[in-house]
Amino acid sequence: MLYNRCMHFRPFKAVTLLLVIVLTFSTGCHRPLHTTVTPAPATSVVVTEPSTTVPVTTAQVQSITPSVNLNVYFIDVGQGDSILIDLGTTEILIDGGERSPGVVQFLNQHVDGDLEVMIATHPHADHIGGLIDVLNNFKVDQVWYNGESSTTKTYSDFMVAATVNNAQLHLGKRGDTITAGALILNVLNPFDISGTTNNNSIVTELDYGNVDFLFEGDAEQASEARMLSATDIPFHHVQILKVGHHGSRTASSPAFLARITPGTAIYTAGAGNSYGHPHIETINALKSIGAVIYGTDINETIIVTTDGNTYTVATAK
Repeated sequence: MLYNRCMHFRPFKAVTLLLVIVLTFSTGCHRPLHTTVTPAPATSVVVTEPSTTVPVTTAQVQSITPSVNLNVYFIDVGQGDSILIDLGTTEILIDGGERSPGVVQFLNQHVDGDLEVMIATHPHADHIGGLIDVLNNFKVDQVWYNGESSTTKTYSDFMVAATVNNAQLHLGKRGDTITAGALILNVLNPFDISGTTNNNSIVTELDYGNVDFLFEGDAEQASEARMLSATDIPFHHVQILKVGHHGSRTASSPAFLARITPGTAIYTAGAGNSYGHPHIETINALKSIGAVIYGTDINETIIVTTDGNTYTVATAK
């Protein structure tokens, strides 16, 4: 196994982001805007959450006491998902888009040494395809997946790469916690893998001080309803929602959104994708609860930075 370590020096992130933004605006090559979405501002937006967040006991959900800024990157991989959670020298990657979506090049700028945790939310190619290149270029300490198998070559190649990488393999189910350094993700779904592949997605919550993230993968309304009806880990208000199933109308039920009331909603989709994502029903549902909406088809890579009390949202365009 050959790991591409020569690229793992860490340039100043702020300088890198500034260069990306400058180059993006200077080329004049902008993607067309999706016809159903008004893009959120491209400049950084600072949000201070009120202190009225619904309490959840530490026995039910584990949270983190902030020490340094947390950065969460919603990486533009076209029609797919890829999210990097970065806290100092600790990183967690959720999904990797299709094969060769440029995730390895992105991680080279942000990952220090090993990649502590990789989460494959479910075995669809637009989520696990890019993880194969990551496994071939980084030492990965833990790989979490939902245990649902697939007959596709992409899934087979992913499992072979994870085995050759010698990563610790974990089956993620509701009630588990995924820990890497000071990062703790609480697994809210799946309860089992008796549902559809999308509804079997690993759904995780990350509480960083007073700022909470919910990462839905491709979970749809059936799994949302099951999570809402469960009592062991009750839902509460979150600040940032990674919208389920690329903004499809099959996810983001009104009851679900009413319970979590996100201030910021981020969907991942490819510009001009053949599925019509995000669907207008989802956009309207998010608008009806007052969420500020960002999408990778419009804003490209989206970065949320938080100190545990406030958060900023910055975009590549």
